[in-house]
Amino acid sequence: MRPASLTMLGLVILALSAASTPAQEKSSPLPSYMPLGKEVCYGRTYDRNHLASHPRQRVTSFHLFRDFTPDESAESPSYSAGNLREADGDGGIIVSAYVRFRNRPGIFWNGLNCTRTESGTVRCGIDCDGGGFALRGRGETLLVENEGFVVVGGCGASEEDSAQADFVAPGADDKVFRLDPKPVAECRALEDARRPAWAKLGAPLRVRLDTSDPVCFARHYDDAHLAKHPRQTVRRIAVRKAAGKRLDPGEFPSYELTFRIELKSGGHFERKIACHAEQYAFLCTNDTATDGPREFFLSRAGDGHVMLRDRRGVMQTMFDTTLGSDDRLFRLEQTSDGACNF
Repeated sequence: MRPASLTMLGLVILALSAASTPAQEKSSPLPSYMPLGKEVCYGRTYDRNHLASHPRQRVTSFHLFRDFTPDESAESPSYSAGNLREADGDGGIIVSAYVRFRNRPGIFWNGLNCTRTESGTVRCGIDCDGGGFALRGRGETLLVENEGFVVVGGCGASEEDSAQADFVAPGADDKVFRLDPKPVAECRALEDARRPAWAKLGAPLRVRLDTSDPVCFARHYDDAHLAKHPRQTVRRIAVRKAAGKRLDPGEFPSYELTFRIELKSGGHFERKIACHAEQYAFLCTNDTATDGPREFFLSRAGDGHVMLRDRRGVMQTMFDTTLGSDDRLFRLEQTSDGACNF
């Protein structure tokens, strides 16, 4: 859910913090290619002939995007386009790197901060030793001199991201990339494609939870359903936010939620844990002192519904009971508060 060590929002927060204090005049390290406040896209997609002649090249496409359009679908709060442009050029500029790999499906992404060093080199880097690359212009194109950088995983990543970790290594044929000017729409399409499917399914959970009233999501499975899913042990499940506001009034929404289950055997279990906004879902963390996986997720699942995603079986440890292999994914309905009390 989080791309490496420092999310794009984290980079923006750093830039806005710099903008709020006296600083040197704003500037872009590559003003002819990436002027302040302007959305630009550079990229290249390698065709079959190129890849056949470079068998050791893992990257099949590489794009850099300067983006000032807020992502309203994210669970993390978005700054306005005006604020993003106001912060631009204070302590560097922010770019998004999108890559595709020969041996792995999907789009991989990270945000980088680009600055000009004392030696005159422009370097784009990821905080917390996430790596980076040098960047320089040649004619109308940009040359990326790859030093190796994280696109999934890295320090601060969730357990799920850590398990999916990937790195754009400067291998034999992945050392230098020549990127051409592209329409902004081409990079925007990559940004849209990297979002999980559920990001389009209803309003963000941060909007639904941001109320002083109680919020209840619940599901009651009847005998017919349980007969068709013999490996499901949960008969009733509920997630409740009590009356009141978020735990942290800062940038990232977080809440203490109560999780309840009732088993087919009649057992009842309850646990309160904290969940916080994490890109396009809310990440919920069980006791960090326990061994094994500790994280599961809540994501939107359409208007009036949420999906509880526990693919790593964290709830079994959280409730200290035995759950079935079909107790990993639950689609819950937002309903009256009474449905969460059983």
